[in-house]
Amino acid sequence: MQYRCAIVDDEPLALDILESYIQRTSYLKLVKKASELSTIDRLIAERKVDVVFLDVNLRGNAQDIITQFLKKDCVFILVTAYSSREIKSLCWKEKQGYLGKPASYKKFVEEMERVIPGVKIGVT
Repeated sequence: MQYRCAIVDDEPLALDILESYIQRTSYLKLVKKASELSTIDRLIAERKVDVVFLDVNLRGNAQDIITQFLKKDCVFILVTAYSSREIKSLCWKEKQGYLGKPASYKKFVEEMERVIPGVKIGVT
């Protein structure tokens, strides 16, 4: 199965790195990358994405907006420079993951395997 992905981050370098990781991973397909939540909101509502890589410190978005966004029916991988302890309050669903910036490809794959049951590719 191929999982459709979106990336939301306001840092161009982070967008590029995550895009390259998705392209290297056979079971993932990038649908959209954006710097604003509103761009991805419609895709989630229309079930056009399965996984969203989300920077939790987007300019112009308060934490309560991010928290409400995370309640949507989708797998979220929180991508941030904050430690996992600092964002623990945001991780309320088991289908949510965490990648600290900068994340290696190995950590990226490990987190995907953790949040999506049955996905196993390993890193060589």
